[in-house]
Amino acid sequence: MQFQKVALDALELAEEHHEVADAVATLCVHAGIAASDAICIARLGRFAQSQDHSEAAGLLRTVDEAAAKHLTTLLGMKTRAGYGHNPVTTEQLKKATRAMSALLEFARR
Repeated sequence: MQFQKVALDALELAEEHHEVADAVATLCVHAGIAASDAICIARLGRFAQSQDHSEAAGLLRTVDEAAAKHLTTLLGMKTRAGYGHNPVTTEQLKKATRAMSALLEFARR
């Protein structure tokens, strides 16, 4: 939840969303990964511990296909947001915040 709060605060405080898009998308990715771990622990009693986050998506898929799709959406943005030369677009930022919110909501259930 801390990643979500900081991401939403950054969007609120920024004069222009594109100024913070990469940072917010990165925070959304981290929030999604944390939510995925929480979901898997709650439902399966374990979480993926590999550095390869695609394994986390595979494990989450055994719990819920839609949740795994949200995580996959976020993971697809991870490199671009964190290390890429091309900034995250407005549409990608919207997708990231929606995917993050969906995973966090699922984790709260």
